[in-house]
Amino acid sequence: MPPTPWQIKEQGKQEMIRSNIIASVGRTVLLSSAVMLAAHGTGHAQEAEIKAAIAANHAAIESLDVTKVDPLWVHDATVTLINPASKSISVGWDAVRKAWAAQSDYLAALKITQVDGPYIQVKGDIAWETGVALSAGKLKSGADFSRRVVEFDVFEKRDGKWLLVSHSATRLPE
Repeated sequence: MPPTPWQIKEQGKQEMIRSNIIASVGRTVLLSSAVMLAAHGTGHAQEAEIKAAIAANHAAIESLDVTKVDPLWVHDATVTLINPASKSISVGWDAVRKAWAAQSDYLAALKITQVDGPYIQVKGDIAWETGVALSAGKLKSGADFSRRVVEFDVFEKRDGKWLLVSHSATRLPE
């Protein structure tokens, strides 16, 4: 027995519903994939930005010119610094800047080479990294030095730029 006009109409509705469901699922899969790819790309982009900030910080420190360190830091009372030669923690931008400036009092040359890491984590507008670097150079007394240090940096993203809020570099035992 051939289908009735009513049955044909119902089959057409069901096929249309199935087509709509398939199209909807397809759009959902595509949208989800796009979101995942965008998020993954953002993570890599942020990691690249932080690596660039670390490299800029190393270059500024190596220059022994505190004016090159200035634009890489947040300038407020919350920033902290511990250098390998530090006897205490520098707290607040004025103390941090003074500690960086003091390096030129005893260092004639400095080279920082990343040897492990950096290992970067990002949570919103805050990021931190840990790595090991080789710090080598010459003291103003003429003596050469070379030591491995573990670095720990905390960055905050402000106005689209990753700025340091904390830097710690501690000598590793030989």
